[in-house]
Amino acid sequence: MTAQAARVTAQRDGDLAADGLSVGYRSREGLTQVLADVSVRLRPGRILGLAGESGSGKSTLALSLLGYRVAGQETLAGRVAFDGQDLDRASIKELRKVWGARLAYLPQDTATSLNPALTVQRHFVEVLRRHRGLDTATAVQRSAEWLGRVEIPEPETALHKYPHQFSGGQQQRVALALALSVEPEVLILDEPTTGLDVVTQAHVNRLIVALARDAGIAALYVSHNLALLATVCDELAIMYAGQVVEQGVAAEVYAAPRHPYTAALIGAVPTIASDRPLHGIPGIPRPSVPVHVCGFAERCHLRQAACDVDVPLVILPGDRAARCVRLDDLPPFVPAAEPAPATAAARPAEGPAPAAGTAGDAILAVDGVGVVFARPGSGEPFVAVDDVSVRVPAGRALGIAGESGSGKSTLLRAIAGLVRPSSGTITYRGAALPGLAGERPVALRRAIQIVFQNPDATLNPRHTVYQSLERPLKLFRPDIARRDRRDAVAAMMRQVRLSPDLLDRFPRHLSGGQRQRIAIGRALLAEPEVLLCDEVTSALDVSVQASILELLVGLRAERELTVVFVTHDLGVLRAVADEAIILQHGVIREAGPTTRLLRAPAHPYTMELIAAVPNPERAAEFLGGGS
Repeated sequence: MTAQAARVTAQRDGDLAADGLSVGYRSREGLTQVLADVSVRLRPGRILGLAGESGSGKSTLALSLLGYRVAGQETLAGRVAFDGQDLDRASIKELRKVWGARLAYLPQDTATSLNPALTVQRHFVEVLRRHRGLDTATAVQRSAEWLGRVEIPEPETALHKYPHQFSGGQQQRVALALALSVEPEVLILDEPTTGLDVVTQAHVNRLIVALARDAGIAALYVSHNLALLATVCDELAIMYAGQVVEQGVAAEVYAAPRHPYTAALIGAVPTIASDRPLHGIPGIPRPSVPVHVCGFAERCHLRQAACDVDVPLVILPGDRAARCVRLDDLPPFVPAAEPAPATAAARPAEGPAPAAGTAGDAILAVDGVGVVFARPGSGEPFVAVDDVSVRVPAGRALGIAGESGSGKSTLLRAIAGLVRPSSGTITYRGAALPGLAGERPVALRRAIQIVFQNPDATLNPRHTVYQSLERPLKLFRPDIARRDRRDAVAAMMRQVRLSPDLLDRFPRHLSGGQRQRIAIGRALLAEPEVLLCDEVTSALDVSVQASILELLVGLRAERELTVVFVTHDLGVLRAVADEAIILQHGVIREAGPTTRLLRAPAHPYTMELIAAVPNPERAAEFLGGGS
């Protein structure tokens, strides 16, 4: 039976459904179709997970389910209905009656949902008064309760702060609490825990699941973390090139994928239990819906002549569906190429950590560094980093992990010269670094480059991609003539798996994953000796993440590039770091070879981080951790 025979026909109260939805964008160049014949239903008390690479249509589908339409967007076929109302054809006036109060949306980038000019209390009071009719005192009380539920420290004090006074992970938790506080019927979550550490991520996901179950909220959970989706979701849909290529019970899709694309995505997921090298999916995702051909065929190692047809979504036994002509003879997924065993320089080491040597042994040395800030309002001192010492030999990778607010990013910014240390010294090649980057000579600024978690805060929206990438060549690469810059930039675009055709576009025309790869490419164009990475893969889908990690490993081998990598993903930590330090409250709780830390942790805090990693095989245990 094909998907045509399984269309969404009946509507129940509380259901939000897309029925055969096809969407396109019209521009001066014509019409580009980005969704084709998508049928999904969000049911009260259940969570549908949605995964796929950047540009696969996930966000377009999520926003279309809300009735949200951007300029140039057209519904080509199908409908989106909620309680019998066609949202895709509703007026803005009609949509505003359900937006917020009944249909809530949490975007990946908290900068789009939190007003920097308003305190957190103002955010909550305005929302709760508008959508729930609460008086100010009651709204303030409920606001503090919700901040406490998402583990924001000192909720009553936090209400009087502005968004910029919180870490990135804390901002995301505030935005989540804001969306949940109105108790909506439907919740659309677009990468809601991307910026969170594993402990807070586990807590927030348990809260989301508990609310969906207890309050009967229908939820769509968009994420690139397939292990997480298989752990917390009831169903899982995989999208590629605007089409659903596989759908079914979440744990079953993850355990036994029936589409080569799903299997390739799962193979790109880093885990804390495996030493296997990561591999991205070869090729570049299609930017539009395929016509009369399997959309994944050009990247699939199982391609055959029969794939060059319009492939329907076939309904399989057990509430499964997949879009592949080889469903009857699909062999188990095997990576397209198995590389030779990684060398010590390209893989986490098992031996003693070289980071324990003297400053002279290291290209980068941090000795007794502390960073103290004044608390807003009171002016009381807050210790963000407390007496941290670590060594990073040339060509090695140091990983830094810990919860939000543990001091990870502050330590990285101190190394980059964006925060002046309150105590201690940072040395590069044996020479002490000036506290701030502006005090460092050009050669040192080129040698130590940083890539931030949020590319939207670092890419100028008025500059094209080429203008952003050309800048480090102007500042740091006088050896490259102006006439040769575009070729150098195009080569870097290919290294980070982007088409050079994007060079004349602006950041707003790119997906979040594409923008992050631009930011990474910009730092690499300076040809640094030390690359500081602050959660640089947290916004990327698993395939692109694997490719970026492969790229960093390759660059380390080719250039002896030294990497300091901050991450909350312990699977990524294992894949990229030779040694690691675990930070809590600005203090190093444990340090050593990464594989040893993850296999045999010695500190209770490290054990807590590992226990919070989502695992579909122990989903009941994970979700039973409390909310």
